[in-house]
Amino acid sequence: MNFHRLALPLLSLSFAAPLLAQGYTTSDLADRQHRDFVGKPCLQTSGIARPLASDPHILNHSVSLDNHCPERIKVTICYHGTDDCTDVDVPPSSRKEQVIGVFPAMLQFRYDVKEQF
Repeated sequence: MNFHRLALPLLSLSFAAPLLAQGYTTSDLADRQHRDFVGKPCLQTSGIARPLASDPHILNHSVSLDNHCPERIKVTICYHGTDDCTDVDVPPSSRKEQVIGVFPAMLQFRYDVKEQF
């Protein structure tokens, strides 16, 4: 019976950690964006913090960029409020993932994506 009391919190922690390991994008509506033929933004972004295999306390901060338009899009990805940026070229109708930083035990992060024209 004691095993069940210990197993449930451990299982809930193992499933809760990936839910907290997320990046949050910030965007300004005044920023220009590439749009498809119905007016929707071409790029969908999401951020995730993944632990390294060698040390699970150190996390890669990655941003996934999904371009569903038939044109190449160049973007700059920055940590929110900093000049720590990475330029990325996303091919047409494809998905690209870019590591923007590595930090110990920092599950949540914010990033900005600015499209270049």
